[in-house]
Amino acid sequence: MRKTSIYRKSTLSPDAQWKLIDWFHINKYVERLQQRIYCAECLGNKRKVRSLQRILVRSKAMMLISIKRVTQINKGKKTAGVDGEIAIANKERLKLFNDLSEGDIGKHKAKPSHRTYIKKKNGKLRPLSIPTIRDRIYQNIIKGALEPQWEARFEPISYGFRPKRGCYDAITRIFLS
Repeated sequence: MRKTSIYRKSTLSPDAQWKLIDWFHINKYVERLQQRIYCAECLGNKRKVRSLQRILVRSKAMMLISIKRVTQINKGKKTAGVDGEIAIANKERLKLFNDLSEGDIGKHKAKPSHRTYIKKKNGKLRPLSIPTIRDRIYQNIIKGALEPQWEARFEPISYGFRPKRGCYDAITRIFLS
């Protein structure tokens, strides 16, 4: 990725820095890497797949996208884990990015999840575990690296728990067959 100026320390306020990030190019970079992982898996080139996954996991672009997904796009963005940390403001997101980019994902030790119970309609309780925000970001990074590899392996007629596929797609496939 050529545009490294967004990762350097700046004299701008953290809020302005977060708003000035070029999300279009960052998304494009990550999508290209994921497409290359998919193509390498289709060709059966395991070494290339692992190499590209390593690049994607260590990239700052994937970290930025994961932080944005976990803290802005996700429905549970205001839910804190065991540490009680949330990042709603742009300043907090940028601080989180700076903290995570200094660390190594391979040396990260996950904290225990916060356990809470949700009432069901029949009166019983359903357990729910909420990981910390850092754990959610790392999970999203790993998901982004593994998903293209497994999409290449799955059958084209499977629809359960796959991105951009749902029950209506399966129903349409049944009626068109």
